[in-house]
Amino acid sequence: MQNTTRVIFFCFMIIGLSACATVTVEGDAPKTTKSTTGTDTVHGSFYDFVWSAPPVTRCENGQGLSRVRTHTNAAYAFVSILSLGLYVPQTITWWCDGTLKNDADEEVWVPSQ
Repeated sequence: MQNTTRVIFFCFMIIGLSACATVTVEGDAPKTTKSTTGTDTVHGSFYDFVWSAPPVTRCENGQGLSRVRTHTNAAYAFVSILSLGLYVPQTITWWCDGTLKNDADEEVWVPSQ
């Protein structure tokens, strides 16, 4: 009985440690000191149900995202296993490009007032 408990505990440890994952997607834009960043926690499920959608944040300079990182940890994995995939939290961090590239030939559009 004690060996069975150890094997089960060892299996849970392997599953929990492998669930700590970070995925980073990098763009072509360089990170500068003017880059802005934000972090949010997304609450969803494995069954394509979103408990609470994250707020939509747009980069102010119009250049777009330079990096996006999603992260899960052992606590998030444990909650996901206990809920059978109905509740799966993830942390998302993003960086907006801080450089503004203006071409000399490009016309700057300003909305009429």
